[in-house]
Amino acid sequence: MRTLSPLPPILFLAIYSLSPVAIARSANTVTIKANFPGANIRVVGKKANMVHLAPDWRGDNPWFYWYFEAIAKKPGPVHFSFPEKVIGFKNGAIGPQGPAVSTDLGNTWKWMGTKNVKGSIFRFNFTRSNQRVRFAVTIPYLQSDLDQFLKKNASNPYLQKRTLTKSRKGRIVELLQIGKLRTSVKPVIVTGRHHASETIASFVLEGFLQEAISDSPAAREFRKKYALYAIPFVDKDGVEEGDQGKNRKPYDHNRDYRSKSIYPEIRAIKELDRTMNFRFSLDFHCPTLVMPDHQVMYFVGPKNHPPNNYKNVSAFAGQIKKNLPRNAPVGPLVWLKNASEPAPMNSHYFGFKKDAIMAATIEIPFAPKGKNTEPDSCRAYGKAFLHAWVKTRFHPPTKTN
Repeated sequence: MRTLSPLPPILFLAIYSLSPVAIARSANTVTIKANFPGANIRVVGKKANMVHLAPDWRGDNPWFYWYFEAIAKKPGPVHFSFPEKVIGFKNGAIGPQGPAVSTDLGNTWKWMGTKNVKGSIFRFNFTRSNQRVRFAVTIPYLQSDLDQFLKKNASNPYLQKRTLTKSRKGRIVELLQIGKLRTSVKPVIVTGRHHASETIASFVLEGFLQEAISDSPAAREFRKKYALYAIPFVDKDGVEEGDQGKNRKPYDHNRDYRSKSIYPEIRAIKELDRTMNFRFSLDFHCPTLVMPDHQVMYFVGPKNHPPNNYKNVSAFAGQIKKNLPRNAPVGPLVWLKNASEPAPMNSHYFGFKKDAIMAATIEIPFAPKGKNTEPDSCRAYGKAFLHAWVKTRFHPPTKTN
């Protein structure tokens, strides 16, 4: 743990790298912390009640994920700024619903809104001395959230917790199984967090799993037809250490579906597939933060692999639209593209397999304006996905293919 001395004004635009376990202090009234799971920040300058910040890319390519704790020495407003010249990219650092904020050390979160946001600056009014508030570009979903889900469902007879593998840094990567594989049952794989910072999709995935282990008619019907295998955190180290994940060098987890994969999680997924021969795959992601086209739910992946993929994904998307609650993000739209050769990513790896039925990536937006993407809302969307799956008539590959 390091202590930072006050930065002179001349260094305002100089990037001062801050490790995940560092603390930044100055004569200012605010202390910035990043010594907890999922945290990510660089302090690049301080002046009066203004703190200048940037995401920590940790040697990888620029992206927008940040998460930190601020401790105010005294009550009053503090401005937090993400200077564009320091950030170095134009994908935006604050989403359409403002930053996510937690006043109870990350136990509960809400979107702050944009009333106190102007461009790349947001203001927060601390109400008492030494108040601790956490801010993030998105609502975090970490190991503690998955543990809470598993603890809540520890006695559920339909859920089995196993170990897929260990990460590069020795963390256990969970494999959850729902239902049993039998002759008449088709194996399904769902995955999340190939890109560590794409947190909102995890709440949707959790809702999908929660409904799949319920006693609802849809869940019972699902378990009659499918055996579900879920990997909530593909990039376990990145999730817990607060990495961007997207565009990691030399390539990220979702570009590692190659003949020789470098990440243990991807090697383990491919080995699991050799054992199970998955017929369906669905990979949960989030898109960019502020691009207009990315404020909707949408499917991507190979349009023509498997042969009936476009037909099946379109039918699934149509059922999801019918089942989504009000005020959900628009979609899902179907943006599959023809592919003559497989790219080294999840949807292509499973889509180009013999006997595959459906393979796709679903993108869930972070915080589209006027739409609900709080945790409970996203879990409800996951429930709708499960109901839609049961109602969808999937077409198997034709014999001619």
